[in-house]
Amino acid sequence: MKELLNFMQKRFIVHISCFIGILLLLAGISCKDRLSDEKRKILIIQSFEPEYIGYKNSEEKIDHEFHKQNIKADIKTFYLDCDSYLEKDELLRMYGFLDTIAGWAPEAILVYDDQATYSLMACQHPVVKQIPVVFAGVNFPNWKLLKQYPNITGFWDKPEYLKTIHFIEVLFGPRRLHFWTDNTYLGHQATLSLLKDLHTVGIDKIGSSSYVLEENGSFYFKSDSIKTNTKVMFQEPTKMEYSLINSRESSANGLLWALSGLGRYSNFVQCKWDFSAQRLGLLASSPTCTVINEGFGLGHGILGGYITPIEEQYKSSVKAVSNILKGKKRQGTPVVEASKFYMADWKELERWHIPLNKLPEDCRIINMPFAERYKTHLIILGCILATSIIVVILSLLRLYRRENKNKQQAQESLKKGERFLSLALAGGRVFAFQLKNNYFYFDNDFYSVAGLEPKPLSIDKYISYLLPEDAQKVLHNVDRAHRGLLQKNISQTRCNFNGKGYQWWEYRYTYNIEENIFSGLCLNIQQVKEAEQELIDARRKAEESDKMKSTFLANMSHEIRTPLNAIVGFSNIIVSEEVELNVEEKQEFIKLINSNCELLLKLINDILDLSRIESGHMDFTFASINLTDLINDIYHTHQLLMPKQVELIKETPETPAIIETDHCRLTQVITNFINNAAKFTKEGFIKIGYSYKTGDSSVSIFIEDTGIGIPEKQQKAVFERFNKLNEFAQGTGLGLAICQVIVKRFGGEIGLRSEEGKGSCFTIDLPVRQENK
Repeated sequence: MKELLNFMQKRFIVHISCFIGILLLLAGISCKDRLSDEKRKILIIQSFEPEYIGYKNSEEKIDHEFHKQNIKADIKTFYLDCDSYLEKDELLRMYGFLDTIAGWAPEAILVYDDQATYSLMACQHPVVKQIPVVFAGVNFPNWKLLKQYPNITGFWDKPEYLKTIHFIEVLFGPRRLHFWTDNTYLGHQATLSLLKDLHTVGIDKIGSSSYVLEENGSFYFKSDSIKTNTKVMFQEPTKMEYSLINSRESSANGLLWALSGLGRYSNFVQCKWDFSAQRLGLLASSPTCTVINEGFGLGHGILGGYITPIEEQYKSSVKAVSNILKGKKRQGTPVVEASKFYMADWKELERWHIPLNKLPEDCRIINMPFAERYKTHLIILGCILATSIIVVILSLLRLYRRENKNKQQAQESLKKGERFLSLALAGGRVFAFQLKNNYFYFDNDFYSVAGLEPKPLSIDKYISYLLPEDAQKVLHNVDRAHRGLLQKNISQTRCNFNGKGYQWWEYRYTYNIEENIFSGLCLNIQQVKEAEQELIDARRKAEESDKMKSTFLANMSHEIRTPLNAIVGFSNIIVSEEVELNVEEKQEFIKLINSNCELLLKLINDILDLSRIESGHMDFTFASINLTDLINDIYHTHQLLMPKQVELIKETPETPAIIETDHCRLTQVITNFINNAAKFTKEGFIKIGYSYKTGDSSVSIFIEDTGIGIPEKQQKAVFERFNKLNEFAQGTGLGLAICQVIVKRFGGEIGLRSEEGKGSCFTIDLPVRQENK
């Protein structure tokens, strides 16, 4: 048994090592092949309407393939809805869409199916020749148009009629095959492709008529073979027979005859996809197969055929366009045939009671339930698990019997060692204890240290010595142990054994569920706790000091930036030889420089006095000021400092307001609001001004912007100190808090109106002088 345990332990270590190695390897591959942060703009054009069930999760599938190619794709999808438009309207629709998407500037186009591919080339939009285009799912490429576009490549989904005929013959034997087509361009191409395939194997008749293939790519029948043969044929055919059904011209009688099943031993073959074929597989009374992937696997009653899976279509097209985006060279128009496979739908196999062993060996099955697909694997896995469980149970039983024999000897040895353990622990002020039968038994030394009478303590008595919240934890742990959820634990509780106050004690114990006994050690850790708290307090004070220092330095840079910019800007204009200024303009600029120098000096003094803000003290110099003049000064200072595409607007009343305030402090507040607005306004305007009417007791200064706005949930926190709504924006988060302190000192209030995405408006309501009333 010992050798078996050692062997299992070694195998466990080997498995863990392999697992860690695999994780490291995957991490390395992930780092090496991580996606580029740059998104590539990809336009996807689909032929049918967006509600077409085949497009479900198509964008996610294509995006997943781009991720496999290590490309982040920004995908836009256009649905041509070809069945709803005639050719001229369809081309105009395609051209108009390409006009609207030109400004987005896609880097590549993925186009799927014949209709969308043809319309993209035939609309003659100039953008089609400017960027790479990859098509897929095209059964009948327009080779003449392709020669005009050297930048277009793709995958030719050539219909394989002979392979699909073989698929049907393997499943059902000789059958009468009705090929579902029509007289449209695609229908004509589908019929031509069928006749060419039949011609290669020596079949020169279809239905009751022979056909003729001409060199120019056309064909004709010597008699009308398009009509459905309504002759009752009850006998099983000895070889494959073929007929065409024109879905747009067949007579009602012939069409219903073909669908009814009265013509026995028949199958439909879907040659092209349109509105007439959507219900073909559901209406037909015998299995319907296909040579194209449209409609397959979507609940339209299509059994299968030799086709290109839609996943393979997405995979190959995305890989091709990814290679182009990565710089792969292209020569000519390297159109290649798409990969094809025998495909079958599990639901249709069940519907027609077709056994799996009749399918071709290499046939792929979709929509197959997990339990069916992996039935053999699940059976083998179940057997392995059952065997493993039996082996583990037998091993545990053997181990249990062995351990049970040694249990009594171990208990006897434990009792002998208890005396020696008590002696050893006494010197370290560590005390042993047990909890059994709802009574605590401690070492004798414990009672003298705790100031208790040396006798066992009932659990209720012991609980009465504990802090109530700690008492609940102790009872909870005892309950968990009784329920088998806790075998060992370390807990710290506050106990008041001698009535002199609570002290911290630590208990380390294990629980023997068989004997219902808690055994462990306890010691007084009050001094340790006090030392820990002192360290925590010291660390907190150090962190707060460091944070205040950092925020102080950052705030100083934030507050002095605007006046410095004004001083440097106007100074550069005055000394610049490229700008001609008259005397009045120079005097005005000099005046603004001087005023900003004074403001800068004042701001520095304020920053150095930030410690006074915390204690509620701040020096103010109140004087009567003309609010219109102050707004004009601020406007001229910031007019040239606005970001591009942002206009600074001022709005003042005709009658100026005279208020009693600190000029520099109020300038500081308004400047702070303008700077904050400039940070978060990319275009539009920032408006400063105030509203006042003669007789009003207060004046309302406003700073309005068309920026990003502030979410409603965050508006209450904007005036909190060190709070920043955008951690990446410049500033310390002290600006608005300082503004609020200053405005309250003025006897005013700050207001905020904001709507996310539309902008914000901060208002400052201040009292006016009595003589203005």
